[in-house]
Amino acid sequence: MFPTEAKVVVIGGGVLGTSAAFQLADDGNEGVVLLDRGPIASGTTPFAAGQTGYLTNNKAWLPFTAWSLEYFENFEERTGYPIDFRQTGSLRLALTEKYLPDLEARIEAGREYGEEFEMISPEEATKLAPGLDASKAKGILLVPRDGHVDPKSVAVAFAAAAKDRGVSIHTNTAVQDVVLVDGKVKAVKTDKGTIQTDWVVLAAGAWNRQFAGKIGVDLMTVPVRHQAFVTAPLPNVSHEQPIVRITEPQIYVRHEAGGLLVGGYGYRPLSFDMDDFPDDFEIPALASDKIYIDQLHRAATEFFPALKDAVIIQERRGLPTIAPDAKLVVSEIPNAEGLIVASGCMVGGISKSPGVGRVIADIVGGKKSSLPAETLRADRFGEEYADDTRLRSKCEQVYSTLYLDVI
Repeated sequence: MFPTEAKVVVIGGGVLGTSAAFQLADDGNEGVVLLDRGPIASGTTPFAAGQTGYLTNNKAWLPFTAWSLEYFENFEERTGYPIDFRQTGSLRLALTEKYLPDLEARIEAGREYGEEFEMISPEEATKLAPGLDASKAKGILLVPRDGHVDPKSVAVAFAAAAKDRGVSIHTNTAVQDVVLVDGKVKAVKTDKGTIQTDWVVLAAGAWNRQFAGKIGVDLMTVPVRHQAFVTAPLPNVSHEQPIVRITEPQIYVRHEAGGLLVGGYGYRPLSFDMDDFPDDFEIPALASDKIYIDQLHRAATEFFPALKDAVIIQERRGLPTIAPDAKLVVSEIPNAEGLIVASGCMVGGISKSPGVGRVIADIVGGKKSSLPAETLRADRFGEEYADDTRLRSKCEQVYSTLYLDVI
């Protein structure tokens, strides 16, 4: 039976929405409803690389990323469901002296957090990641606790665990409107009926801005296309080899089913207005950009020569949301009491999802979060990006230099 009342309605069945629903229910909240117009994890989530990098050069942000990583390390214990998490470690390469301070800042941030990290030689890096040509690296940082996870398995596990705790999940349900009365959330209208509620969590991914705009909220995040590709199996590729991130060409490379998954930033950044798509548009229908893939392939081949003749068997593309300051937006919305937005995943929504869900549960519970939630407020931008063209241009720029601006 479709519900007519709820304490909290979560819009979006991707990894952020399912994390929020689970953690709300795990805190003891009754009457949590999760809605999605498609199946669980049917948007950008399943096309993500699923990398769980946590070592930032921002000391203030490290408690959030470290908390989220610890959550993945103990995921089954916390939720009751296993996920496909492989803690392979990662290598971060700087090719020029310019980016060595970034590696040193990460080491210092980790040291203050109580963890020790080390720089390794190109020869050591190649032993860890066979096929990697690290000869041009000026510095290589090894981060042993990094890893990657099958992204869909995370959303599905969160959803299953949420349902076990009483969350009412309704897929194939289109949300039509969020009703505000005197600046307060009152209901959610869907194609199956109206749900009276005091809280709405907007976690609709690429469609967040459109939902917010319907109720007069100018959300300062926009979807920007991100692409990656996967090769057929290659010799000497091991499921145990670390993720490789190379700063200057802005690429990442990791194992995937015996081959390599390759993604990167700065290659033909393009933002979208979801209103330009038909109502039935789904993320898998997003057109491929062959030039983007060719540029990415050439950049990665310089460091993984085996890619030159590798067969590409899959292209991945999605529409992660980007904020103008390269940070998450997770907060209540001023002048819309009861409306919480989860956006600005910055192509890292999987790794951030535990922390996002925690912040949302703390907001609903009226708790002071142990995570740095104040930095995630939606009203932090003021009027600087009120113009849509300026906002989209800035978010495309942020995406295009994500590794170079090193976060």
